[in-house]
Amino acid sequence: MVAAYNPSDRNDRNNWRAILAAILLAKAAIATFSIAPFLLGSYVDYIGLSTRQASQILSVEIFSIAIANVFAALFWIHKVRCRTWAIRLLLLLLVLNIVCIYAGNFSTLLALRSAVGFTEGSLLGIGFGLLSASRRPDRSFGLMFAVSLTVGAANVRILPLYLETAGAPGLFINLALYAIAALLCSQWITRDRIVDTGPASVTESKPARLVGKNAFPAMALIFLLIANYVYFIGQGGVWSFLERWGLQQGLDLSGIATALSLSLIGGVCGGLTAAWLDIRAGRLLPLSSAIILAIGSILLFRYTDSFIYFVIAAFVFNFVNNFGHPYILGLASSIDKSSRLTVLSGALHTGGQATGPFIIGMLVTDTDFVNALWLGIGVFALTWIILVPVMLVADRTVKRDPATADTA
Repeated sequence: MVAAYNPSDRNDRNNWRAILAAILLAKAAIATFSIAPFLLGSYVDYIGLSTRQASQILSVEIFSIAIANVFAALFWIHKVRCRTWAIRLLLLLLVLNIVCIYAGNFSTLLALRSAVGFTEGSLLGIGFGLLSASRRPDRSFGLMFAVSLTVGAANVRILPLYLETAGAPGLFINLALYAIAALLCSQWITRDRIVDTGPASVTESKPARLVGKNAFPAMALIFLLIANYVYFIGQGGVWSFLERWGLQQGLDLSGIATALSLSLIGGVCGGLTAAWLDIRAGRLLPLSSAIILAIGSILLFRYTDSFIYFVIAAFVFNFVNNFGHPYILGLASSIDKSSRLTVLSGALHTGGQATGPFIIGMLVTDTDFVNALWLGIGVFALTWIILVPVMLVADRTVKRDPATADTA
């Protein structure tokens, strides 16, 4: 039986209501990612923009999320009252998405979606801060991951209804609904500030793997960060153009929505599989398998044109990307216990997802999107080439430094 709500619980960030509110806050901030293929397509089909212009708007919004998120984490997230600023930002996000309904040209929409991105990135900082400050952050983030992808999968399935009813404005309404849902639960967000444990943890931890005789080579660290960035250029680029590719292959919008909805469930399965397998098979084999299967799924997109193969390719694509990413983050964590590399990897993750659509937008035409697939194959292959020597160096470094073996 669920206990009755007590107003005194409002400052407890560990009860289920506070966790749910933080999850909804984070989901409102990242909802753009799951509907990105349909956003890009709606800019072309309903607003009349070119594919290049549409990809630029999507990239600018995602870049803005990354910049605002990093800025929040570094400068203000630990100085503000969580509930007050969460409500202000959610209201701003709601208003901006509604105003986007009336944007009818490239310049206006670019400016508005950039503002939306900065608001989303700031909200993401508060949401992630609340989850990381909870008593069991691993479980909290795991719940956020499961809820986000499950809700995203259900939402993607009904997006054609929004498009058929209202066109591109329907998607802005859809995004606004996430802000409303988070606002309805905002009373459960703690009034307190997020405790800033970052500098202390960096000081107290001993990033011996970055210095000393057992140091992880600086060049290998650079390659690891580059690989993380390149990996998500491929993921973000291919994902954003799957709706366009499906239409080019003769599929209808409802079928594409079904396929991409199922692919998000595949993402949940991929993340859970990585959590179950852990590093029992090391990192090189699982990550290599993920990249090879990602390339295989893109080839399946390229050389088949039936609905069932589109579904299979989309499912595998999201499965392996959510399966492989934890191993990249795990490698970063094993190298630097202070979490600086992991935080930077998160920023590069978002930056890569923004760069992918931007680059592909310059390579495709309004009627032919095959270059999106070739770029995806190329960047995934490049990621593997970069990561193999990094993982081999990491294994040797850990063997020389037994004190770090448990973390690795």
